[in-house]
Parts: sequence; structure tokens; C-alpha cells
Amino acid sequence: MSDTFLPGSGFDTYESQDKVLVQMDGSRECAVAVRILQQQGFAVAGAAVRLAAEQTADAESAKKAAEALGIECIVLNAEALAGQDADVLGDGGTPLFAALLTAADKLGMQYVATAHRARVETGADGVHTVCPPAGTGSDDSTILAALPQETLARLILPLGDFAPEDVAEMAEDFKV
Repeated sequence: MSDTFLPGSGFDTYESQDKVLVQMDGSRECAVAVRILQQQGFAVAGAAVRLAAEQTADAESAKKAAEALGIECIVLNAEALAGQDADVLGDGGTPLFAALLTAADKLGMQYVATAHRARVETGADGVHTVCPPAGTGSDDSTILAALPQETLARLILPLGDFAPEDVAEMAEDFKV
């Protein structure tokens, strides 16, 4: 796979300085998502969301992965959001997305992204729909389908247009 890229994921028309906050988890898939977003012209920053005290080591691992990618990463201590009802969480719908969107707003970023395997499509009526990812393998569309429209409008899922084997190949190409 070459570095001249990427097939029309729909996000390659954004301004070169649009900013996106990526949920970091230290995985190769997350690293590939960061590289795809960078190639599409986004200014990328990372966020490790800690929903429980036991996730401190995971958050540190995510920060190290972000450092290896050359991006800044903040740790969002969102323990207070864990277990909250959807009405308390507001537009985020889940503790993870509530934390990401709140941080993105404070940092002046329009978009949030994750390495979930699904796609978000916008209909002519402006309604956002979560669709299954390309190829076979894991499908996170069911998990994300319950997110509110306000969240879906700001969510970028860079891996959704690629089959798992393509993501693995990109990880090798990107040396992540």
C-alpha cells in the first residue's frame, strides 16, 4: 500500500487545519486511525479516557503510544461520568463520548474520532446513520447506533471504510 492515499472516505475535503480529538487506547488500530486522519489533513490530538482508577496504566500506555506517533495526548479523568444516565451525560450519550466531546469543546476542536469499526453516513435530510464497516470482521455499528445525532455529527470513524486486512497492512506501512 502506498503513502499516496486514501480512497474517498468523505473526509478528505476538509480544511487542512480542522482539528480532531482521537480517543487513544494504545492499539495498532488507533495508531492507524491517527495516521489516516493526518493524511486527510487534520490536526490530531489524542485523549486517553480513564473511567475507573484501575485504568491508570492503560491511560499511561495510551499517552506513550501518542508520543510515539508525535501527537499530544491528554488523560481525561472521567470517573464521575461512569454509570451516569444518558440524560445526565447530555449530547455524548455514553461516558466515553461525553468525556471526548467536553474535552474537544474546551480545546476548540470540532470533531472527535475513535478506532471503532463502523461508518457514519449523512442522509439528504441531515440525519446521521451508523452503518456497518467495509469488509468482514468486527462490527461496532450496533454499539454506536444509539449515540445521539449531535454526537454522530461530530464523530469520525477513519477505520470504517477499510477491511481489517487493509488496516493491518496500513499498520505495517505506517510502522506502527
